[in-house]
Amino acid sequence: MNEDTFAGQWKQMRGSLKSWWGYLSDDDFEQIGGQKDKLIGKIQEKYGYSRETAQQEVERRFREADSAAGSKLSGAVAAVGELKDKAYEFGASAASKAREAQAGVATGLETAGSYLKTNDFENMAADLMSVVRKYPLQSTLIGAGLWYFISRSKHR
Repeated sequence: MNEDTFAGQWKQMRGSLKSWWGYLSDDDFEQIGGQKDKLIGKIQEKYGYSRETAQQEVERRFREADSAAGSKLSGAVAAVGELKDKAYEFGASAASKAREAQAGVATGLETAGSYLKTNDFENMAADLMSVVRKYPLQSTLIGAGLWYFISRSKHR
């Protein structure tokens, strides 16, 4: 991790740094102020490490943090890819269902159109009477609904 990246992520990393190096106080972190060399110096001072050992420790911790962030990022990318695939499947399924419904409506309209063309009023009235006899309650409710809407339209 270079100096610019270190300084830019300083505030975000303070929690991790405190867990890694518990002997460093808040005052120490204020003095370090996002400068990598000062962090190495404080670790050297508080833990009694040589300069080289402190530097290796800092580098090792930051490599681990970078790889953990990278694995989180790759996990997030995989999750986004999974969501994209599921959204595509959902869209394809919805489109398929819409096409089926459209075909069903078209078939229904064709059937209704051919019924109207082939039957005269007397045959349609006889068919309506047979439906009313077969479904009396539903027919009564439909009739009441039609009566309500017709009466409401006359009052306007």
